[in-house]
Amino acid sequence: MRKIAILLSVLLVFFSAGRTLAQTSVELIPQVGYAFPERNDFYNTYGRVAGGLNLGGAINFNINRNVGIEVLYNHVSSTSGIYNYGYDGGTQINGGNLRQDFIMAGPVFSGSIPNSTVRPFLGLLLGADIMTPSPGFQSNSYFAAGFQLGTNIYISPRVGIQLKAQFLSPVGAAGGAFYYNNYYNGGINPNQSTYQFTLGGGLIIGLGRILPQPHPVYRRPRPRYYRYY
Repeated sequence: MRKIAILLSVLLVFFSAGRTLAQTSVELIPQVGYAFPERNDFYNTYGRVAGGLNLGGAINFNINRNVGIEVLYNHVSSTSGIYNYGYDGGTQINGGNLRQDFIMAGPVFSGSIPNSTVRPFLGLLLGADIMTPSPGFQSNSYFAAGFQLGTNIYISPRVGIQLKAQFLSPVGAAGGAFYYNNYYNGGINPNQSTYQFTLGGGLIIGLGRILPQPHPVYRRPRPRYYRYY
């Protein structure tokens, strides 16, 4: 019973109404998540990247409460391979371990919910994905693009929790380095894009100055017109 009361108290703090909501000019956000498996179909084979733990973090440079610039780093370790089609899932032609390091940056746009400590956001990302297959393959870098959306839940002006969904695409990465296939027989396209979808969260640590509260917009009342008979 006591644990339930503590949990309800924490949830009440997260979602209770209040005007103490604030952000700082710089936010450090260590993050953890899960990258879901991804598959690409080719002419008579397919490539598959297994899911894996996503570790990393971000630094947000907030221009104001609604617009910021984020620098993001994500690391994912998993396995991948090329497979023949088959009723039993297909036999593996080639495969091994795969390490991906995303280095991204882009704008973040935040919104607000009246009288709430919850702030939804949407971010656009551009950067690079450094892929390191093993054994026996060298690292390759690919241009990457993506977006993210989620919400920040502030406990105080300098502490909060972030929950988000993230979608990244290393463009033109379905060739040799990505699926460890050194030959391009069977209709494998080395320029086909791949995708990575991640669900995760992080701890928001505010640094720098606290951004000022937005000033309410004053609107002059419209004059009333009366009809005289």
